[in-house]
Amino acid sequence: MTRVKVNVLSDASALSIVQALVSAFAAAAGIPTDDTQRLETVVAGLVAFTLDNAYPDDDLAEIHVTLEADADLVHVTVHDWGLPLTSAGGDFGPLPEPLAVIAQDARSMQLLNLGSGGKRLVAEVAARSSGADHARRHHLEEAAPLAPSETPDAIEIRAAGPDDAEGIAQLLYENYHLSYVHADFYRPRYLMAALQSGELLSAVAVHEGRLVGHHALMPLPGVPSAETGAAVVHSAYRGLGLFGRLFEHTLDTANGRSLASVFGDAVTIHPFSQRAESSHGYHETALQFGMVPAQTTMRGFGGEGPPRRTATLRSYRPLDERPRRAALPAAYRELLERIYANAGLSIEPRAENVPVEGDAVTVDLDAPRSLGFLRLRRWDGDTALKQQVRYLLSRHSDVIYADIDLATVEDVDEATAASNDLGFFVSGLILDGADGHDHLRLQLLDSTEIELEDVVCDSSFAQALREDVLKDKRRVEE
Repeated sequence: MTRVKVNVLSDASALSIVQALVSAFAAAAGIPTDDTQRLETVVAGLVAFTLDNAYPDDDLAEIHVTLEADADLVHVTVHDWGLPLTSAGGDFGPLPEPLAVIAQDARSMQLLNLGSGGKRLVAEVAARSSGADHARRHHLEEAAPLAPSETPDAIEIRAAGPDDAEGIAQLLYENYHLSYVHADFYRPRYLMAALQSGELLSAVAVHEGRLVGHHALMPLPGVPSAETGAAVVHSAYRGLGLFGRLFEHTLDTANGRSLASVFGDAVTIHPFSQRAESSHGYHETALQFGMVPAQTTMRGFGGEGPPRRTATLRSYRPLDERPRRAALPAAYRELLERIYANAGLSIEPRAENVPVEGDAVTVDLDAPRSLGFLRLRRWDGDTALKQQVRYLLSRHSDVIYADIDLATVEDVDEATAASNDLGFFVSGLILDGADGHDHLRLQLLDSTEIELEDVVCDSSFAQALREDVLKDKRRVEE
């Protein structure tokens, strides 16, 4: 990604400095001449409007100008703390005439009044960038936030209710189109019912009645851990610290429900979501190849998403830090001990097996995503395991994840070896899973369209985990 930001004084030098910035930015991003000229026109027009209307008699105030190139768009933001103006553009109604003229060379132009956080002009300019492939890998969903003292008080963070369902669905569409992995988020009726029943606990950011941010806590039946995610901030409101405020609201909700942990599955297309989770106390425990279908798109990837199934990094924030009682298989003991240590958790020897009734192996099929999930609850030999693997493969599962219960499986070494014989290699550790137990997660790939090389792991621990997973894959295949 190509991204620049400059702070200029509200005097006669502002336009010449910004013009030089745009020229250098366009050259670095590989933007052709005709697109560069259109970009220069838009940026100069926004800065001129700000000088005339925000600071008509002040040469010592600041204007912040940010340019960010995606594959086929440049996002322009001009932020000031001058005279208040009424929000306009998009849902807020017609733009002032000077901005309406500039908008002919742009799209999605808006004037946003952020109260004590000032105002921002935002626009998108169509511009081809030769850095598209670079942007595909390193796209950021949200720029660095403002300092706390600058966070706009005009934007409210609150719990979502059923009346917010349509706004949430539309916000997810604005960012992911129709490819977000939790397809139910595009169904307002589902969201209404889930928010009403408590199946979904969402935090939303609201500006002048408009929903501009969302972050969800998704409890799982019978599991003392909940997923956090479906995180999105409207493109016009990025860089205002909203993601962090939404995240903290979600964590407060999780603590109020006495959960043992929360987790997120961060995509490995780019590092932002990994960094966001790490900054809130999450620790990587598993690398899950092929978890995200190839058609998933995000703003910043142009018209097409990644061409192959991509991985996610499972990360947990433990809320109950008591020692874990688990039996670790010898083949993965050292790796699991490092994962527990990375999460700040200690391990106690399992005194005895937890008695298990019912099926030794349970199965779950996620047909829309072509994923299969197995859980080994006890070990009665490999017959049931083989049967369920064949079933999931017959249902065209591109990836099968097998979770071995570390609290109930008596012979974890034999169960692990039998899984390896079927082609399963390590993924990592699942904390606080079904019945509140920890599980060793293994994975079996049954598609050639799974990305294994271009997997972005941001932290040094995640990078080492990736190497351990790939090494085990090679071992199992030998």
